[in-house]
Amino acid sequence: MGSVLDVLRNAPDFIGGKGCDKDVIRADEQSLGLLFAPDYREYLCTFGLACFDGHELTGICKASRLNVVDVTLEERKHFPAASGWYVVEQADIDGIVIWQAPDGEIYQTTPGYPPRKLCDSLTGYVQRDF
Repeated sequence: MGSVLDVLRNAPDFIGGKGCDKDVIRADEQSLGLLFAPDYREYLCTFGLACFDGHELTGICKASRLNVVDVTLEERKHFPAASGWYVVEQADIDGIVIWQAPDGEIYQTTPGYPPRKLCDSLTGYVQRDF
């Protein structure tokens, strides 16, 4: 398995941003009271925001609907069990939200169900559909 950057670059219909300064990333971590997993931090540094094959990953941007801090704070209201995680994607299907824990594991929440682990990393999550 390659790095999340390589996997994203090779994903179908990939579009990436320009990346973020490490100080901005640290400030967002502080706003959420956690540390981002290393692969998510690497993604933020390099792209800041990305979409591929119908997926829109959260990141650091002005658009509130894709900003990791804004989306995470909103989704935590609905999923208190995910308080130590951050949102990497809102599926916009049946209230499904994809989260990442600081250790890198990826989880899915769906209203009315307990969180379900999907994979061990952001790289694995991005790769799972292609």
